[in-house]
Amino acid sequence: PLTGGKVYGTKTMQFNIERIRLFGLVGGVLLLLVGTFVSTYAVVFPAKDNPSTFLEKLMGAPSDFDSEKTFIYQFFGFNHTCSMLDFNPSKTIAALIIMLHVMPMDFFIICHYLRITSQTDPKYDNLKKVTKIFSPLQFAFMTYFFLVFVNSPDGVYGTQAGTNKFIAHYTPYMLWQLGMVMMAIQQCWYIALKDMIPLSWVTKEMMWTYCQMMMVMFVVYTAFCWAFIVGSPLWPTTSDHPVGQFVAKCVMYGWDLISIGIPAYFAYLESSDGNDTQFTFKELQ
Repeated sequence: PLTGGKVYGTKTMQFNIERIRLFGLVGGVLLLLVGTFVSTYAVVFPAKDNPSTFLEKLMGAPSDFDSEKTFIYQFFGFNHTCSMLDFNPSKTIAALIIMLHVMPMDFFIICHYLRITSQTDPKYDNLKKVTKIFSPLQFAFMTYFFLVFVNSPDGVYGTQAGTNKFIAHYTPYMLWQLGMVMMAIQQCWYIALKDMIPLSWVTKEMMWTYCQMMMVMFVVYTAFCWAFIVGSPLWPTTSDHPVGQFVAKCVMYGWDLISIGIPAYFAYLESSDGNDTQFTFKELQ
């Protein structure tokens, strides 16, 4: 609640910052859901004469979005979840909705930085040192995540220009992934030191294992993408290699689970644990 203080020019705000993180993570899920809907019913790709209208598609007409013609599908042999966000009008709508992810997460990063660096117990000293490095990087990576919509992967497959457009599209996403790894490490470290793990059966060792798994997943994901970029795939992922394609999809969807799904659930649990934060705004003159 926002209440007036006894001193003129003072306002106090008290809330649990995990609610902000939860809102931001849900915003990321909303982004994918809306993008999928709009791409299915409103995107026309490749361009064609006399496409079905939005209403006709809602009534059962086939979609005019051929995902197998996208650069990403031709590049990897299957589509990434972002393929549903790469073409207008879906791209424009997604660029607006992404602010429901970026702004709350940036606010959380600032609040979490202040929460950790304000600790006075010596047991937080190492975490405070790491946070002073991680948090500014997270803030930058999260803030510029929107560049994935500026740099659409819509180049011609098989050309260096097309690959360069994909690199410009993928790099902000890769840095966002790195930021999410940093956030997971900080968050797990903090609640472990605080002895406030929201699930009684989850141990500190399990929290560290989760962080390790996330780091490994990030390395594999990144190596997988850059291997394709340099022309030496780690393993085949086309439709005639179903096992390889299945493994690649497990990496993609597995990342979504451990970077968005699990943190969102923990943020939901932590948002009602009573560990509120109080901010005071006071004019000095």
